[in-house]
Amino acid sequence: MKKCLVITCLFFLIPTAGMADSFTMNPGKWEFTTTMTMPMLPAPQVTTDTECITEEDARRDPINDLLSDGNCRMLKKKQSRNSMTFEMECNNEGVTSKGRGQFSSNGNSASGSMDMTMEMPDMPAMANMPAGSMKIQTTWRGKRIGACD
Repeated sequence: MKKCLVITCLFFLIPTAGMADSFTMNPGKWEFTTTMTMPMLPAPQVTTDTECITEEDARRDPINDLLSDGNCRMLKKKQSRNSMTFEMECNNEGVTSKGRGQFSSNGNSASGSMDMTMEMPDMPAMANMPAGSMKIQTTWRGKRIGACD
C-alpha cells in the first residue's frame, strides 16, 4: 500500500521529465506544488519542491518510468503537442488501483492531475485504514523559475 502511494506521489513530483518530442518543457530550475487529497488525511496535503531539470530530464517520459517496475500498465494514452490524457491500472502487493490523469505544458509552466481509486484489502495492522475503495486526487503545478544553480 505504502509503495503505491509513494509511486503516485513520485509520479507527480517528477512531471517535468516531460515528453521530449511532444511536450515543450524548458530545462532549468522548476518549482512544483502538489496537492493530494484522500480520505485518510484530515486535510489536503500540499507540498512545494524545487528541482533542477536538465536536458536529459526533459527527454524522459515519466509514464515509462512509472510503468518500468511492472506493477502498472497503461490502458489508454492520448498525446498532443502540449497535453496528454491517460488511464492506467496497477497491482502492488495485493492493492489494485485504477487512475485517470492529464498533463499539459507550454515551456515555462506545466500542470496536471490524476484521480485514482485504490481497492484496499483488510489490513488489521493498520486499524485506521478501512478495506474497500479509497479515492486519491492529486493535482500539481510547475513553473520554471530560472537557471539551475
